[in-house]
Amino acid sequence: MSFALHAEAEVSLTKSLEDDAAKIAQYQAKCEANETLVVDKAYGVGCFTNYNHYLPTKNIIKNSQSIRIANYNLLHPGTSKALFKDYGMVAKIINQYDIVSALELLAVVGRDEQNNRAVLEFIIDAPNVQAKLKAERLKLKDASKIQEIEFKIAKHYNDTRAAYDLYRAPGYLKILKELKKLDPSWALLLSPRGDSALVGSVEELTGYFYRGSTATPTLNPHCKEYAEEGAGTPYACFINLTQSFMGRDLVQHFARRPFMASFKVNSTKITLVTSHVVFTYSGDEDATKDLLKKTFSVESLDELGPGINLSNFARFAEVKNTLEFMERYKRKYKDPKIMFLSDMNLVSKNVFWPEVLKAFSGSELLITEASTLSPTRYLSTGKETGGIVNDYDHFVLDKKTFPGCDNGEVYNYFQKGIIKEIEQKYVIRQEIVGLKNKSFNFGPEAPIESEILEGDVPPVDDPATVKLEYPLTPKGQSKMDKFVMNFDKYLNSLQTIKNNQIVTDSFQITERLDGLRRRVFLRQLTNPFYHRFMQEVLSDHFPVALTCKF
Repeated sequence: MSFALHAEAEVSLTKSLEDDAAKIAQYQAKCEANETLVVDKAYGVGCFTNYNHYLPTKNIIKNSQSIRIANYNLLHPGTSKALFKDYGMVAKIINQYDIVSALELLAVVGRDEQNNRAVLEFIIDAPNVQAKLKAERLKLKDASKIQEIEFKIAKHYNDTRAAYDLYRAPGYLKILKELKKLDPSWALLLSPRGDSALVGSVEELTGYFYRGSTATPTLNPHCKEYAEEGAGTPYACFINLTQSFMGRDLVQHFARRPFMASFKVNSTKITLVTSHVVFTYSGDEDATKDLLKKTFSVESLDELGPGINLSNFARFAEVKNTLEFMERYKRKYKDPKIMFLSDMNLVSKNVFWPEVLKAFSGSELLITEASTLSPTRYLSTGKETGGIVNDYDHFVLDKKTFPGCDNGEVYNYFQKGIIKEIEQKYVIRQEIVGLKNKSFNFGPEAPIESEILEGDVPPVDDPATVKLEYPLTPKGQSKMDKFVMNFDKYLNSLQTIKNNQIVTDSFQITERLDGLRRRVFLRQLTNPFYHRFMQEVLSDHFPVALTCKF
């Protein structure tokens, strides 16, 4: 059994082929470590340069009259930003569907990444340490010294065996583990590397969770044409945004490149393209001009008309260029059953959409309901948010090529069956009759209305709220205390490697416990963060889905 450790090489913003290869090699090494230390032969794993594949545990293929295709921004599972995510509940939601494009997936980061590197270094170096200890043993003649060194040898051997269990799984494999409990045919096709707009920014992965009993990966002609050595069977890949396919190089103008995959459903092949469209553009003036020229054939935003502006032009550009790719794809490969599903960070009512949709013939924009979560209960006008904000998540497809697909729906947590389980498990407040008619002083911490309507839910962990507007019930106090106690036990059970030994990992235990109390529970007792706990345990987005007959 062998492992590889890759140094975290400095990668520039150019996203050159060399930089790409270096990053993909790093992520392949993570995949191989996951295969041995996390999956451990429970199911098959393939680590390739085009994608990583975590296969079904069992896969009895059956015909289905209809399937459900979803897009779900999962908000960084496995990070401190989503430290309290309820993986079992997330899996229950995903299990309603058959193929789910999953966004904002991440490899392990921060303390977990430090732990994993320490574990790998310890395991890799173990034979050398054992050899040195045994060589030292041979030189000794004093019985007490021999006994001491033999104890060290035995302890190091036992620690090495135990170290295999200290490697921490990324959030996407925690989700997959919970999915396989519900249906062992669940699997994951994952992008081969994380992608970001800036060096040092979080590198997001994209993937497709799929139910292997109803949908199976199949050959994709684009992935086959541009496959290189080690790419794997051409099921999935990043779309080619270079001169060779698009007629101009657009790679630098995508914060996160779209990831595509083809599946066979019954006897029908479908191709999906997904991405998390950029929210804040980071290019300079020259990059802006280059993007406008290559995408819209204009020199300035003023030439584009209403609906597009400095804050959203890069989002529309990514969408338009993705749709142009799809148009080129379906014409070149004569493969028309292709759709785009994405967190586009664009609302459906924007008047610029018709211009963008021209890039993909016959295309329609589906999903006009709000698909993102609002933390606050009331707007400054006193109107209830209902826990929803913007319709950022959409499908784009030609309905003529997908006549069996409906117009889609949003899985609103507040309106679906999952709400009962959420409330039973997490809600600790007591509602007050007539409260909604009361006027509240939101104070300086409350997000202003423009932030709620135009931006994503604030990702930072805000300071503790002072003003509580709802009573904490005795039952709620007991519920919170039980969660905190169990989380305390979990945190104190974590171990890591330090100074070549297994030790308790006491990293930020107090802070994490305080975070649980505040972010999941006590924030419920305020109006500005009334719905925020939903984001903590699930996501700041709802899944959007189509039901299709093939």
